[in-house]
Amino acid sequence: MGVGTSLSAPEQAVVWGAWGEGESLRRIADRAGLQEQQVRRYLLRHGGVRPSLPRRSLRHLSPGEREEISRGIASGLSGRAIAAGLGRPASTVSREIARNGGRAAYRATTADGRAQSEARRPRVPRLAGDERLRTVVLGRLELDWSPQQIAAWLRREHPDEPGMWVSHETIYRAVYLPRSRSIPKATYQRLRTGRSMRRPRMVQRSHGRGQLRDMVSIHHRPATVADRLEPGHWEGDLVMGKRPSAVATLVERSTRYLKIVPLPDGIKAKDVSTAVARALFNVPPGMCKSLTWDRGREMADHAFLSALIDAPVYFCDPRSPWQRGTNENTNRLLRQYLPRRSNLTATDDVELERIQRLLNERPRRVLNWATPADTFRQAAADSRLPRQLAAEWATSAPVRARTLDRASQ
Repeated sequence: MGVGTSLSAPEQAVVWGAWGEGESLRRIADRAGLQEQQVRRYLLRHGGVRPSLPRRSLRHLSPGEREEISRGIASGLSGRAIAAGLGRPASTVSREIARNGGRAAYRATTADGRAQSEARRPRVPRLAGDERLRTVVLGRLELDWSPQQIAAWLRREHPDEPGMWVSHETIYRAVYLPRSRSIPKATYQRLRTGRSMRRPRMVQRSHGRGQLRDMVSIHHRPATVADRLEPGHWEGDLVMGKRPSAVATLVERSTRYLKIVPLPDGIKAKDVSTAVARALFNVPPGMCKSLTWDRGREMADHAFLSALIDAPVYFCDPRSPWQRGTNENTNRLLRQYLPRRSNLTATDDVELERIQRLLNERPRRVLNWATPADTFRQAAADSRLPRQLAAEWATSAPVRARTLDRASQ
C-alpha cells in the first residue's frame, strides 16, 4: 500500500485503539504494521477524533433481507410471498424491487449500496448555519477561551435564547473535523495545546529533586488550607523555558488567582525567594497566609522567604505534584503562552502581565464560571483585616521592602 489515508478496517481499529491509549505515532505505526506518515495523515484527516460507525435502523432492510429478496426472485416467488417470509409488508418488498431495476435487474449488493448512499443526509454544522453564534464563538476563541468556557458563558449570557447555546464538543468539532469545520483552520492554535488534532490526555511521570533542610511537610498544613475554606493560601512553582530561563507562578488556592513572577536574575534560591516575596507583598492585607511549594532547590532559602512574607512555607511529598494540583493545572494553561524551550528572559513584564490578565479574566468551571479576578477581589473584600492589623501591615511594608533591597544586593 502506498503512503495515503486509506486504511483497512482492522488497521483502523488498531490505530484508534492505540491512539486512545496515548501511544506515540511511531508505536501506533509499529502495532498496525504501517508507516508513521500513513498514521499521521489518517489521523489528521479525522482531526484525531474517531469517526462514529453508521447505524442501520431496524425499520430498514438489512443486507441479509436483500439477499433473501434476490433468492426469492430467482426462485420465482411473488413479492407477497417473499414479504411473508421476511415478516415485512408486501409494499416494502415491492417498492424495494421497483426502485432497483425490477425483478430482472435486482441485485442485493447493488441495492444495499444504493440504500446506504441515499440514507446519508449530511446536516449543516451548527456553527456554519448560524452566523451570529459562529461570530461570538470565534471571538471568544480569539481571546484564548476554551470550548468548555465558551459553552458555559453562552448559557449564562443568553439564558432565554437556546439558539445561542452550543456544546463544547460542537466547538471542538468545528475546530478539528474537516466535515464540521466552520471556522478558520488555524483556530486550533488558539487552544491550550495548540495541537492540529485532538489527542487523548497522557499522564507524565514526575521526577524527584534535591533535598532541602528544615522543610515543613504539607501534612502539617492546617485543615482549613486543604479544604479551601479561607482565602490567602498560595501554591507556587517554576515554569521553565529554555534553561536557565524561567518564571515563577503563584496561584491562590480558593480563587485560582494567578500571579506570574519574572525571574530576570535567574533561578538561584536567593533570587527566587526575593522575587516571590516582592510579588506577595503586593497582595491585599490578609491574603497571604501560607505558601505551598514542591521540593525544588530554588526553595533552599525558604526560611528567609517565610520570614519576609510572615507566613509558613509548606513542602509537598516527593514526586507528588497533585498535592499542589491548583498550581500544576494553572502551569499547564500557561504553557499555551510560554511554551517549552522558549527563552522566557525575552518575555518582558508587560507581556507577562497581559498573560496574567488573560488567565485571571477567564471564567472557570471550578468557580461556577466566575473569573479568578472577580473571585479574588471579592475574597479580599470579605477577609479584610481589623483596622489595627491593617495598620501594622502598612507600617511594616517599608521595613520589608528595605530587607528585600538588602537581600537583592
